[in-house]
Amino acid sequence: MSGQDAFWSLLLIAAVGMVGVLIQRFFKGHLARDQYYYVKDIVVLGSWAMMGLWSGNGLLKWVIVAAMGGFFLGFCQKVQRSFDLRPLFLLLGLALALWGPRIGFLGMPGDVFLFLPEGVAVLLSAMWYSLFPLIFQEVDQIPGLGGQLLLVGWGMMTLGVLTASSGWNEVTYASLGGLVIIVAFWSRYLHVYGRLGEHMAALWGVLFGGLSVLGVSKGLAFSVLFMAPVGLFLVPLAETSLRITGAVLMRRELGNVTLYRALMNRGMDHPKAVYLVTTVCLAFGMMGFSAQRSASYLQLGVLMSSGIMLVFTCFLVFFQGGEGVRHQRRPRIFDVFVDNVSLNYVLGRIRAMVAGGENCLICTLDALGALRSREDGTYRKALNRADFVLPDGKGLMEGLRFLGTPIVERLPGVEFVDHLSRLAAAEGWGVYLLGGLPGVAEEAARKLSARHRGLNVVGARDGYFSKEEEPSVVEAIKSSGARVLVVGLGVPRQEIWLEDLLKGDAPPLRGVVGIGVGGSLDVISGRLKRAPKGWQRMGLEWLYRVIQEPWRIRRVMRLPLFVLLVMAERFGRRREG
Repeated sequence: MSGQDAFWSLLLIAAVGMVGVLIQRFFKGHLARDQYYYVKDIVVLGSWAMMGLWSGNGLLKWVIVAAMGGFFLGFCQKVQRSFDLRPLFLLLGLALALWGPRIGFLGMPGDVFLFLPEGVAVLLSAMWYSLFPLIFQEVDQIPGLGGQLLLVGWGMMTLGVLTASSGWNEVTYASLGGLVIIVAFWSRYLHVYGRLGEHMAALWGVLFGGLSVLGVSKGLAFSVLFMAPVGLFLVPLAETSLRITGAVLMRRELGNVTLYRALMNRGMDHPKAVYLVTTVCLAFGMMGFSAQRSASYLQLGVLMSSGIMLVFTCFLVFFQGGEGVRHQRRPRIFDVFVDNVSLNYVLGRIRAMVAGGENCLICTLDALGALRSREDGTYRKALNRADFVLPDGKGLMEGLRFLGTPIVERLPGVEFVDHLSRLAAAEGWGVYLLGGLPGVAEEAARKLSARHRGLNVVGARDGYFSKEEEPSVVEAIKSSGARVLVVGLGVPRQEIWLEDLLKGDAPPLRGVVGIGVGGSLDVISGRLKRAPKGWQRMGLEWLYRVIQEPWRIRRVMRLPLFVLLVMAERFGRRREG
């Protein structure tokens, strides 16, 4: 490109970024959250289309067209969950390898070129193109990680292109344009609790793979555009391979990004775990960047920086996350274990379990429930067999804090059902509501459906059924195809019932998440009001509930016993220590 072309290209890139920011500011206050995100995604798609039309390079246009194809393929994945559409990315990569840029040769440092036969070039290019959408979708299962790696990876590629290019070219143009788009839409990509979604992960994955191949075809160094991405995604690549091997040999899928889960299990919160995984990936990427460059002070500096980053990460993980923190992952109270995890970790784990056909049992626990677990062995067994026991109640939080194992995030049942419904609407899962007085579950279903567009409530009924009626109730749930079962039968009946249903020797349901929510359906339906925020902050939610239902005073009068027993447990632990 000439200097004039470079000037107009830079002007277009700046205009794309400014228009993107203005559109976000205009629509932010006028659209619902999901609609606002879709508008952002359409604007990003339009921005790349505009950049492709402006470019005079046919190969770059093919890369952008293929990326749009990846966008729509990812959107089909989001809408259609019945079929695995991931193999279609290989066909998309093959089409791009046939009509777009391909790895005809590898440019190495020192003006050394390795030429490839045409068949090998097409095959390698197709595999490379199809690899990155799948990797981005894989790491995006963990909220925030896909966006963080996108920024780091794209920034590293842009830096490599700028340092390796002798002048302005199509790869420089597209790299800078992509970086501006990411920064302009930072709230969409860089939120530590946000996800790209299958469609955007596929779009950026194809662009990432396509631009690296286009750069190599322009003679840019192999180490810049191939070794750096391989290093950056070394951890996800290795774990994706292990996941596929585990699915074939062990007939079950492993979780996404084991390093992240290991950090969470050591008591680290979600944002720090995401940042540390990103740091590890960045360090490997920098090593890959410098691996094939000529020996220089730059190479030495990059390697030293990478080593320092890895050492610092290991220090945070193994020294700051020592024995004391590790035990806080599942703190114990009255021989019941409570999960000390973030909301997004629970939602991500639920999604993985349901996708893998596993049942997921979730219980919510407050101070009175913990007290009951001391006296009811069946209830205690159900709690300890649950996949998650969520801390619900200020009293329980303070009790665990007094025992020296503070909880990082309270997860009330009412709020968790709302988040779970949002996830179900996004994933297309059917929801079944069971419990409460006649009409309560139906009204709660209407309220949740109005709040979450696309939510599919496949059934709702009251909680008044006898032991003889249980088989027909279970059959109704099974035939509905529900993937989310919200049960409000009261403590401890709901936990024991769900344990038999989901964790028995021959569970009648598969791939279902069941949660016991007590009286939350009454609050969701509007039959009862939830305590105002001020009451919640002061820990007086129980008092607000007693005012609405005076009969609960008999239960609440047991709270002083909870306090005494917590004090006794703490002093008992000190003597044991």
